[in-house]
Amino acid sequence: MMRVIGHKHCRIGEGPIWNDAEQCLYFTNGMEKEICKLDLVTGRLTEIPTERGVSAIAFDRSNRTIVSRADGVSYLDPGAAEPLYDPTKVQILHANDMKVGPDGRIYVGTQSEKRLKLSERVDGKLYSIDRSGTVRTLLDGLLLSNGMDWSMDETRFYHTDSATHIIREYAFEKASGEIEATGRSVEIHGVDGFTIDENDLLYVARWGHAQIAVVDTRTMREVDRIEVPTQKPASCAFAGADMTELVAVTAAYNVDLATDPLAGCTFHKSMPIHGRKPYLF
Repeated sequence: MMRVIGHKHCRIGEGPIWNDAEQCLYFTNGMEKEICKLDLVTGRLTEIPTERGVSAIAFDRSNRTIVSRADGVSYLDPGAAEPLYDPTKVQILHANDMKVGPDGRIYVGTQSEKRLKLSERVDGKLYSIDRSGTVRTLLDGLLLSNGMDWSMDETRFYHTDSATHIIREYAFEKASGEIEATGRSVEIHGVDGFTIDENDLLYVARWGHAQIAVVDTRTMREVDRIEVPTQKPASCAFAGADMTELVAVTAAYNVDLATDPLAGCTFHKSMPIHGRKPYLF
């Protein structure tokens, strides 16, 4: 069972990421237009207001903050956001989960207009963005691009379209950033954000199921579950100085706090294994 480490009731906590330079955990409370910064040692929480809702966070090698939002992917600078690419040539709309890959590129997925009830178009995508601002489409026809991560040897990529409840495996070519489906997958109902450990086990937040599923990528089978004491875990990540703290962020969205009093809180569990520090752009 995971234990509470942050008592703030986020409407939807998302995108947890360890900032090694600052030795703290960042995550979003996107529907409330703020980023949260949590000291895992003291439990001190700092709330950083944002002009728009933020879905996910990444950092570059200078420790600048990068955010995915409905209007695309940009640096979060005081005063004005600075896009990572030319938005007059490329539009990345309804950006959702995002991570930096082993190749130093940004990987970001989008929600479809069908998912957002804007039209019947199933036009969600997975993009990559390199430091020159080149944007490539890697996957198309997605309803809700969501969790992603890479194997420890950096040769495989895992990604979910949450609406399908399936995590798919892809061969990953680090030099080019290209992916190719291997045909291997696993079905996890409620699949949301996920992370990976040093043994290539995926830890998968299960929205609506009060659990983190543990998937062995060697067999693509669920091998364990970690209970979370609230119904809507949204994502998880490894954190801490030695990357042995498994952290889960959750949602209080459409939840009755009288019956689910820890909804939206942040949880952690000390693990006997290590995660990987986030890659930097």
